[in-house]
Amino acid sequence: MSWWRSPRLVPRPWGWFDGTEAALVKILEETTGQPWIALVFAVGAVLAIASIVLTVLYGQTRILLSMSRDGLIPQVFGRVSRRTGTPVAGTLLVGTAVALTAGLVPLGALADATSIGTLFAFALVNMAVIHLRRTRPGLERTFRVPLFPMTPILGAAMCAYLMANLGADTWVVFALWMLVGIGAYFGYGRRNSRVAALGSEEYRALSEPNLSTQNNPEPTKAELP
Repeated sequence: MSWWRSPRLVPRPWGWFDGTEAALVKILEETTGQPWIALVFAVGAVLAIASIVLTVLYGQTRILLSMSRDGLIPQVFGRVSRRTGTPVAGTLLVGTAVALTAGLVPLGALADATSIGTLFAFALVNMAVIHLRRTRPGLERTFRVPLFPMTPILGAAMCAYLMANLGADTWVVFALWMLVGIGAYFGYGRRNSRVAALGSEEYRALSEPNLSTQNNPEPTKAELP
């Protein structure tokens, strides 16, 4: 471990990182003097990215599965394989779309577009907490946001601040993507949604906690006739 006391561990001017895409790897190579450290770092980065992409794809296909069952999107995303019990068609479609996007769109622009979409979704979640607390205060909750309403207000404000620091191109892409989503919703989803076809009383009965179900749990398979 004598390399930790190496004279290489000295401050570097900011220009030292010019033209370096992997600054952390360069620092590790400089401080350790071992070229293999870059390989270890690269393998770890690839494995981490692969696991994140797999997790996101897994979640996205299940979200589309639920949306297709309601009718918001075409039923092809809701087809489940009899052999595996998974949405194979939806997985292939989403995987193909992600692969084409990753291969054709520059990484920086793709990262910014992903960031603004994620921040916008988080901001909506924070605002939804405030809306539900005001409109449905008696709704049964398993978790209550502490320091209400300060926490959701600060969360939405932080998301808005980070979104404001993104470039104009990212905002243009975000606006266009929102228009595509709104068009798909009003042009297809709203007309085919089962939930949208419910009346106000039916929707309230569906969204309210079913107390009778909680007090009388469903019978097991052995108890069913």
